[in-house]
Amino acid sequence: LAFILEEGLVKPGDCLVLGVSGGPDSMALLHIMAALRGSLDIDIAAAHVDHGLRPAAREEQDYVEAACRRLGVDFFKHRIDARRIAAAEQKTLEEAGRDERYRFFREVARQIGAGLIATAHHRDDVAETVLLHLLRGSGLKGLRGILPRQGDVLRPLLGVDKEAILLYLKRGNIRYYIDESNADLSFTRNRIRHELIPLLQSGYNAR
Repeated sequence: LAFILEEGLVKPGDCLVLGVSGGPDSMALLHIMAALRGSLDIDIAAAHVDHGLRPAAREEQDYVEAACRRLGVDFFKHRIDARRIAAAEQKTLEEAGRDERYRFFREVARQIGAGLIATAHHRDDVAETVLLHLLRGSGLKGLRGILPRQGDVLRPLLGVDKEAILLYLKRGNIRYYIDESNADLSFTRNRIRHELIPLLQSGYNAR
């Protein structure tokens, strides 16, 4: 709440579409924003995209939908064939999935009259993004990493780290799913997360 207010991310009367996958970060975002909507005087809805890549995705979608029902949050779902889209548009699987997610989030926003989209990026994601940009040959703009707000996209959890998110979920007994593709080292971001950052922490700077 302090971070949202300090950054001026929302104002009374705003409506937000939350991107909710069912993973730990987005389930924390869903529950936190549902708890804060009264004090912030905002409305929220949740949008979920099944990328058509994993058999477990339907179960995760059903779980997110049920959680939204319990919290009184409108739920919108969409299924895509990420592999087909990536091949047709000559994008990586990551790029195709991300682009389709944001396209759907904005479609839902238009449908319900929401002006903002909120994603569950947190403090640890910033380090990964800066390193990713650096390795790809970024200019100064890319080295900023992830901003609390970029256009219509907000990151309310950017002030907390993964450890705090997991503790919140544990204390609240909030169930979540782990996407096994997050361990796939063929994705550059996963290699940064699982190989490069631990190397930097152990051999150069623990922080």
